[in-house]
Amino acid sequence: MQQFEINNYIKKQLGEYLDAKQCDLKTAMDDETMNHEIAAILHKGFPTMVQKFYSLKKFEVFLWEKREFLYTHIQARLDALSQPKK
Repeated sequence: MQQFEINNYIKKQLGEYLDAKQCDLKTAMDDETMNHEIAAILHKGFPTMVQKFYSLKKFEVFLWEKREFLYTHIQARLDALSQPKK
């Protein structure tokens, strides 16, 4: 998880998705269907080489099974993007 960054484009895509579903990240990650959709959004932000090595299907399973741990990690990265740079 330390090897990928969430860029502003992915943050925007994720925000639009959550707004459309009218829920927060935690709620979406706890729903299996929405969790898979979030996985697809995040996977698009991976470097091409990582996408080839770590398929979307594999990432969907990983995100679902580790959602409790990954929620705090993803939320922290999203929060970091919202902070003004020093």
